[in-house]
Amino acid sequence: MYPGRSGRQAAHVARSQLAVRLVLGIYAAVCAAVLLRCVVLISGFPDSVWTVNVILSASSPMVLPLTVVPAAQRIVIGSATLSDLTAALVLLAAPLPFLGRRRKT
Repeated sequence: MYPGRSGRQAAHVARSQLAVRLVLGIYAAVCAAVLLRCVVLISGFPDSVWTVNVILSASSPMVLPLTVVPAAQRIVIGSATLSDLTAALVLLAAPLPFLGRRRKT
């Protein structure tokens, strides 16, 4: 599996890689849902379309914590509110601290 590593160490590396891939997959799905929500709201598609309804209902729990902030319901672009756009920006900016870290040598 990993040349030059013992069985226990190779298993630890494999579990670590699995955890990283799982977290990245979940992060990508959440980002895609929130970005789709913003695109749908900015474009002004009607809620009567079933795909728009599914996108908005699936992504609403991700935006819900930001709706308690004052002025969160203010419409900025199209039908997108400040809380929708803030959620997208926070999710896109979340990995920036990890990119700025230096690896230990």
